Amino acid sequence: MHIVLLSGGSGKRLWPLSNDIRSKQFIPLFPQVDGSYLSMVQRVFRQIRKVDKGADITVATSKSQVSTLKNQLGNRKTWAPGIP
Repeated sequence: MHIVLLSGGSGKRLWPLSNDIRSKQFIPLFPQVDGSYLSMVQRVFRQIRKVDKGADITVATSKSQVSTLKNQLGNRKTWAPGIP
């Protein structure tokens, strides 16, 4: 299965937590057992991997968010920056 995660936007709807620099999908909101927190994009990515470890996942995002995605999910070959 090929899964496309849509991860973009300007971060206006969860203001003041999110903004042009930090979009809501990257804010660590979900507490974990070890006391750490996951962002929405990390949580969804882990949920997909839990169900299907071999799933082909592409994250469609803007070029300005690729660095943040790499920091949160690791450096993968399946980033698709700038898809209209």
